[in-house]
Amino acid sequence: EQKREEFKQKIEDSRKELKTRMDSKKQELKDRLVKIKDEKKKATVEKIDGRLDALNAKRLEHFSEILEKLGAVMEKINVRVEKAVTKGLDVSAVRTAMTVADAAIAASKAAIATQTAKTYTIAVTDEATLRQNVGVARQALQTDLKAVEQTVKDAREAVHSVATTLARVPRVNEVDTQSTT
Repeated sequence: EQKREEFKQKIEDSRKELKTRMDSKKQELKDRLVKIKDEKKKATVEKIDGRLDALNAKRLEHFSEILEKLGAVMEKINVRVEKAVTKGLDVSAVRTAMTVADAAIAASKAAIATQTAKTYTIAVTDEATLRQNVGVARQALQTDLKAVEQTVKDAREAVHSVATTLARVPRVNEVDTQSTT
């Protein structure tokens, strides 16, 4: 629970810092767009720049929510593992899988924190290469988000592996009749 709160606080701090950087980046973009004569192109590039930042924030929020749910599942699994230990069951394979899952979740959280700090700057040189430069920035964002998404998928698979490993432990799901009387 405390780790989750620390992670939320770290992400929130990164978002605040990112917001100030985005504001300064937006102003720098406007300064660079002075070179472009076509007002419609200027407006489009500014709009796309804003969308890139919004998309990055939205996807990272989604990935953070997924990791929170995975953390909650791991807590529930941990409770079940502790009950199995009190029953005298062998859960060493589950504990090993839990270690792997915790590492995968931590790696995914680190990837999200790193991605939160990133901003994507559209290089403005001239009108002829503007479209290509916007495409390069968009592609960089997409590539980075795919990498973060893969770490989240790996974390999900690791948690799934823990759950299936726990389910394979014999008599782990039996109700403790002594405590329910």
